[in-house]
Amino acid sequence: MTKQLAKKAGTGSRPGGGGKAPTTDQLAYLPARYDLRGVRTPFTTKALRFARVIRDPKVRLKVSLPGLSGGLGTYEMPFETMREVFDLSVHDRMLFDKLMVLYDFTPETVRNCAREVTLTGVGGVVLAREAAQAEAHENKVREIGQLTLVYEALKQVGGPDVQDMKMADLATPGGQKTARQTLNRFAATAGAANDSVIDSLEEWSRLKAPVGLTIAGCAGPLRDLISALARLAAEIEEWSVTELADTRFMATRVINSANATHEHATRWLRKIDRWDKDLGQVLTRWTEAQKEIGDGLTRLWWLLDGWDELIGRWRYAMSIDRVKQREILEEIASFVPILPIEELDPAEYEFWVDIRVNQLLWANELRKLGSGEIDADMVDRLERFRRQSA
Repeated sequence: MTKQLAKKAGTGSRPGGGGKAPTTDQLAYLPARYDLRGVRTPFTTKALRFARVIRDPKVRLKVSLPGLSGGLGTYEMPFETMREVFDLSVHDRMLFDKLMVLYDFTPETVRNCAREVTLTGVGGVVLAREAAQAEAHENKVREIGQLTLVYEALKQVGGPDVQDMKMADLATPGGQKTARQTLNRFAATAGAANDSVIDSLEEWSRLKAPVGLTIAGCAGPLRDLISALARLAAEIEEWSVTELADTRFMATRVINSANATHEHATRWLRKIDRWDKDLGQVLTRWTEAQKEIGDGLTRLWWLLDGWDELIGRWRYAMSIDRVKQREILEEIASFVPILPIEELDPAEYEFWVDIRVNQLLWANELRKLGSGEIDADMVDRLERFRRQSA
């Protein structure tokens, strides 16, 4: 299989390798924009794993279902038809109902809807417990981050009177009063747009919550995910050393995809974090800072969408036998999120075209294997729908 893949797709080198530029036809393998790639939608029904939902130019939702076992290619259908075609679990019916009325369809809003559903327990005790733990952790990090921002602001712009102040003091009424008075004096002197600097810091803390701070214990979920990407690449690299050529070939594509995505994410994260180095600049240029941080966060949500589940799959793979680990690696390789053209430099096009071409071949192999997740009746329903929608 390796030789066939290598002939059809390039060398799979890292982005910017200086190869021949892809043709217009080859670039058609890549999504032009993130919204055309769609949002990974965490349904629990097995047939809907790796489904992505796209909002078309007419503001209608459609679902893309790649690599269905026993099916023929990728299916795209109006979102509302899912309940007719698939036997959805209770969890998925509740999620379906929430997403049907969700106008602002982004990775962040879909994640919030999915968590609300999961916390009800309809997806099972394990999922509900994991969601509750994640939410509690994120709330704790957000609170610590807010206190840390106020404390750092006091140290940077508060003057000599507050240099001996401890972070624990901010939990007391007296400490909070001192902090507000000190920072408001700075605002009056520096001409900050907001009369209350504390209010700006609270708003800043809420805005930055998805990434949190670089300080230990203050990392938000997106910062954690970026770190997990680097670990995933390192773990698969170590795991694949003793594998045969075909598996090593596939593992290398996953490693390079994870590293390339990590590099893009790190660049956006630096743009967000640069404001932390001079809190006075943020407080006096809050409108500019707010826009740049918000734009960076929006891009990170889209950039990292879909990786969380793949990382979870590999984490699970580490607890099972080697044969099943290879199957999960093939699954991960087949569904690595492809970066769209809007995110890439031209020097990166060849790399991502190579990844996508190989994915199509791998997904085709997965379909041939057949996992029993889709029965003959469902395949027939899908095929009829595909012909009617063509």
